[in-house]
Amino acid sequence: MKFNTICNRCGNLVAGSATKCPCRKAYKSKESEAHPSTTRKFQKLRKSIIIRDEYHCQRCKAVYGQLVMEELECHHIKSFRDYPELAYEEDNLITVCRRCNLDLGNSNKLDFTWNAPQLEVPIL
Repeated sequence: MKFNTICNRCGNLVAGSATKCPCRKAYKSKESEAHPSTTRKFQKLRKSIIIRDEYHCQRCKAVYGQLVMEELECHHIKSFRDYPELAYEEDNLITVCRRCNLDLGNSNKLDFTWNAPQLEVPIL
């Protein structure tokens, strides 16, 4: 005997005879493009971007006048979701701390003025 369940993604009722909610098919198609941060190429680029940005959060420096060097992440200014073609562009990446990365989210813009410096170390 199969019971009705509620889909944990969309919240719709899934009939007992159905094995999966129809929303899973749509969800999986979005997952097919893996986020670039999972690739080796991006990990090398991430290191170069953090070096370029002198190992501190660029937003904390510009907005709060603080040099934050903990929990650094490489943020896509124009999000990968909306601009996948910019995933590996140096000018689209900035070093920020975890808190600033969450604050910026997928807004596709920065909330402060910033010009990307040129990388001194070439990416291999």
